[in-house]
Amino acid sequence: MTHEEHSEDSTWVTTFVFIAGLLFGAGTALLLAPESGTSLRTRLARGAKTAQDELAAIAAEAKTTLATLSKEAQEAIKHTTERVTAAVDKTKEAIVTPPLESRSREESNERPNPMG
Repeated sequence: MTHEEHSEDSTWVTTFVFIAGLLFGAGTALLLAPESGTSLRTRLARGAKTAQDELAAIAAEAKTTLATLSKEAQEAIKHTTERVTAAVDKTKEAIVTPPLESRSREESNERPNPMG
């Protein structure tokens, strides 16, 4: 895991813990506040809706981030595959085809010597 990936993971954890703490604190404050039942239920419903909206926004952002990371990973895999394939092809070619210098010597040895 790279430093950048670890940093992104840490940011998500920190954000999640902050939001969870915020919701817990808000819920506790609402339950301990001296209000009528109707007013408290209205505030709780409003708070739940706000939390739901925030979580939906976080989920949408996470989905977008995952899609981007997936695309980048696919491109990296494709690029790496192309590089490895090219390296394998060059290696095969080097094994099958002797170096030009060796071929020149072999060809000169195979020709009949007109002098002798």
